[in-house]
Amino acid sequence: MPHRGWNDVKPVISHPLFEGLENEALFYFLHSYYFECNKAEDVLAISEYGGEFTCAAHHQNVFGIQFHPEKSHGYGETLLHNFAKL
Repeated sequence: MPHRGWNDVKPVISHPLFEGLENEALFYFLHSYYFECNKAEDVLAISEYGGEFTCAAHHQNVFGIQFHPEKSHGYGETLLHNFAKL
């Protein structure tokens, strides 16, 4: 199902990537698929659109996000700044 627009990103653990962001910060999504994470411990954040899905995951030093921080205004800027500090 195509997902285009603003949606909440809900961190499931405390992680430096989401430092300074409020719970359920809004980010811009544009996709027609989602990532299914096999390991619950690798899930950083979830979102909901037609059901709950992983929108941010990591394993060791590899990170993946489903949304577009570059189009997500202040929230995206904060996330990119946090990523640069990792």
